[in-house]
Amino acid sequence: MSDDHDDHTESTEHAEQMPPADMFADIFSHQADLSRFYREQRFDGFYSWEPIDRCTMWTRAIIHECCELDNELNWKPWKNPRALEETRAARLDEMADILHFVVQLALDQGFSATDLYTAYLRKNAENRERQRSDPRYQSGRD
Repeated sequence: MSDDHDDHTESTEHAEQMPPADMFADIFSHQADLSRFYREQRFDGFYSWEPIDRCTMWTRAIIHECCELDNELNWKPWKNPRALEETRAARLDEMADILHFVVQLALDQGFSATDLYTAYLRKNAENRERQRSDPRYQSGRD
């Protein structure tokens, strides 16, 4: 077996171990490794494109994965709903797919785990401040 296969096996086994201290950075590292693996395996394929040229593909993939998640959330009122316990594994997998594409999109734009984490904290604070300070977001409480 090739070293690439061994790396993939280690990544799969890693998921069953204790999580690393910095799970977000670890996700970015795993995704970067997977991207390298794809480039090596399909040297003339999609991953051979310039990273920025792949970004629109990632945004579309995110949208489609969100639709797949939506299908597991019983959004169709004309269908008999399935118990959420039945769809838990599928919902989790769809969310992992979404994360996969979000992280690859970040990497292809030159963003690190730290960059995205910092942007998230900034936007989180902005959203909290908007809720606190904008009367249109206030409940009827005094």
